[in-house]
Amino acid sequence: MFERALAFVLRWEGGYSDHPDDPGGATNMGITQATYDAWRKSQGLPPRPVRDIRRDEVEAIYRSRYWAAIGADKLPDALALAAFDLAVHSGVATAKWALSEAQGDWRRLVAWRMRYLASLRPELWGTFGRGWIRRVSALIDECAALDGTLEVATKLIVDGGLPAPLERARVVRDKLYTRTRRDT
Repeated sequence: MFERALAFVLRWEGGYSDHPDDPGGATNMGITQATYDAWRKSQGLPPRPVRDIRRDEVEAIYRSRYWAAIGADKLPDALALAAFDLAVHSGVATAKWALSEAQGDWRRLVAWRMRYLASLRPELWGTFGRGWIRRVSALIDECAALDGTLEVATKLIVDGGLPAPLERARVVRDKLYTRTRRDT
């Protein structure tokens, strides 16, 4: 399952980025410079620019510092994917917190994540919110495919246009419901 989850994460994390509004700073394939430096130090290796990270290093970091750190091997596949993607995107501590709130249900974890993302500083949502909604929407599709209980996963794009601010997300039985509002 790790390989499938990693493939999902890398579809969204892409290559090198150093966006001025990203609090993580320089990243490559989702690995920040600080994480890369810490991992290289733990391996007895000197620091190196994250721009030069190798794919085998990315896999090793994600497996040890994210996948294993959240206990993903012990989780059902859909929950493991949702928690792993959250750990990569928002940190291991945040993923552990969400797991404690999710009651073993990936849909509850995704609803928690949407509330969490919507609670971040407005300028972060303004810059990255559209991409976050696309990522979480794709995550819902992937988890639904793994879970096999949902016929069609809900898309979180309102009227096919720009994402609207999320007011509420909750799970009832096997469905994720969201309420959004349009700023007029």
